[in-house]
Amino acid sequence: MPRPQKQRCICSLPRAGGFIPQGCEASGSVNLTYDEYEVIRLLDHRQMTQEQCAERMGISRPTVTRIYDEARRKVADMLVNSRNLTISGGDVYVCPAMRPECEGEEHCCHREREQAIGWREQSEQVQAESET
Repeated sequence: MPRPQKQRCICSLPRAGGFIPQGCEASGSVNLTYDEYEVIRLLDHRQMTQEQCAERMGISRPTVTRIYDEARRKVADMLVNSRNLTISGGDVYVCPAMRPECEGEEHCCHREREQAIGWREQSEQVQAESET
């Protein structure tokens, strides 16, 4: 019996749920899981090492390599074969609280939540001042 898969920690869900090709009819679709998206984001966008990515997601470095290889294969298939890309699924959880390493993280779900709460409070304060 195979070992159970370890749940992967991601910082936030992607803003877009998918992409479609322009200029031609899509010939099928490819699904990128949330953990594959997170590995691409950390390695390619954030330019982290595989070791840093593994530590951030709470998985081993060889697992990061396997996820990254599969994600790149899917992205290549989507680009070359003009397929729709959806981003969903996978055994993941969004980190429960902002961590110190997320301090400069642009896409941290907790930062976005804090900004939304701050905007709401600021809006309520302005509204209260205008009523007086």
